[in-house]
Amino acid sequence: MMNSINKLIYDWQGQILRTHGVKRIKEEPVYNSLGSKPIKVISGFRRTGKSFLLRQVAKRAVDNDIYKLNNILYLNFEDYELAEVNNAKKLGEVFYLFVSSISDFNEPKLLILDEIQLVTDWNKFLRTIYEKEENIEIIITGSNSELLSSEISSSLSGRFIEFFILPFSFQEFLIYKDSLPATTSSYYQNKAKVDSLFNEYVTYGGLPEVFSINSQETKLSYIEGVLNKVILDDIIKRFKLDNIKVFEQLTKYLLANVGTTISFSKLANYINSFGNKIKSSTLINYTQYLVKAFAMFEVNKFDWKQYKYFSQTRKFFAVDTGLLSLFRSKQENYSFRIENVVFLELLRRDKQIAFGMDQKHKEIDFIINEKFNSRILEKIQVCLQLNDENFKRETSSFVIADKFLNDSTNTLITLDNTELIEVNEIKINKINIVEWLLSSAVQR
Repeated sequence: MMNSINKLIYDWQGQILRTHGVKRIKEEPVYNSLGSKPIKVISGFRRTGKSFLLRQVAKRAVDNDIYKLNNILYLNFEDYELAEVNNAKKLGEVFYLFVSSISDFNEPKLLILDEIQLVTDWNKFLRTIYEKEENIEIIITGSNSELLSSEISSSLSGRFIEFFILPFSFQEFLIYKDSLPATTSSYYQNKAKVDSLFNEYVTYGGLPEVFSINSQETKLSYIEGVLNKVILDDIIKRFKLDNIKVFEQLTKYLLANVGTTISFSKLANYINSFGNKIKSSTLINYTQYLVKAFAMFEVNKFDWKQYKYFSQTRKFFAVDTGLLSLFRSKQENYSFRIENVVFLELLRRDKQIAFGMDQKHKEIDFIINEKFNSRILEKIQVCLQLNDENFKRETSSFVIADKFLNDSTNTLITLDNTELIEVNEIKINKINIVEWLLSSAVQR
C-alpha cells in the first residue's frame, strides 16, 4: 500500500504543477494567509471548485518559493486510491511516510487535506499535528458545515481560519469565457454577447464543470447528479433521515420557490395534503440540513419599525441558480432567478443580509446593515423590468421604509437601463443587473 501511496503523492504534486485556470475571488485571501499558524478551512457546496482553488494556491506557493513542491502533501479523500485511508491512524501513517521518505526533513511543509470529512476522527489527527509538529501548515476542505463548523469550533477552537467558497460569480464566469469587459465602453460594444452569457449563467449557474458541457440536457443531468449526491451523502446518510420522501418534496418546493416568505405551519399543511404526516418542527430541522450542506441559505426578516430581527419568518435562496432549473422552467421563475443571483453576489461582497416587510406586507427584498451594528446601509429591490403596471408596487416599499431609514441608499436592480429616479422626494438608484454585477471589474 505504501508504494502506491508514494506514487499517489507524486501524482498529485505533478497535478499542482500543471494547474492553470480562472483566478477565483477567494484565491487572494487564502494565498495571503499562507505563513500563518492557524489551520485554513475551505468550506462550501460540492463541485464549487474548492479543490482546484487549493491547487492554484499551492502552485503559486511553489512558483514564489514559499514551499518546495516535494514538501507539499495533497490528499483528496474522494480519490478511490485513498479509500483505505479512512481514519486518523491511517492518515497519520501516510503523513509520516511523506515526512520521512518524500519531503525535506528540516524544510517547512504544506499539508492539504481535501474533503477531510470522509476520514473518521480527522479532527483528532489535525489537533495532534497542529500541536506536535513544527514547520507544518495545514489547509483542509469539506462540503458539510456541520463538520467544518461545530466540530472544528469544539476541537480546534482558536486554531483555524475559515474561507467559504461559492460557485463562480458572473465575473468569474465571464473570465472563463474570455469575455469580461474591462471598461464601460467595451461592455456596451459587446453588450449582446455579455447579456447572452448572463442569460446562460442565470439558467445553468456557476458550478465550473457545467461550463464545458454543450448540451442543455446534459448540463441539467450533471446539476441533478450533484444535488442527488448532496441529498444522499451529506444529508440522508449523515442525519439518518427516516422520511426521505418528505425531505425530497421539501427540497423541490424550496428550490422552486426561492425568495418567497416561508411559513412552516402552512408548508406542513401543503406537504401533508399529498398524504404525508409531518410536523412543522420536523420541516424546520429538514431545512437546516439543507443549510448545513450548503445547498441553501436562509434569510431572516428585519422589522425596520422595531429595528430588530425576527426569525419566525424566513426566506430561502439556493447556492446556485442552476439548481432552480431542475424544478421550474427558465421563463416560469426568471424573476426569482435574478433575485437569487443578487443574493449570492451580496454574500460574495460580504454583506449582512435580511429582508423587510411591514404589517401591510410591503416588502423590501434585501436590507443591508452594517456588521456588528444595526445601522442600515442599503435597501435593495429586484424586479425584471420597471413599467407602468408595477411602478407603484416596486417603489412604494422604499417610500414606506424611508420613514424609518432615511439615511440608507435605495437600489432597484432590474434588466432595464441604469438611471436615477425619484418617488415622493426619495431618490432610488435603478441599475441594470449586469452593470451591477460587473461594477467592481469595469472601469468607468
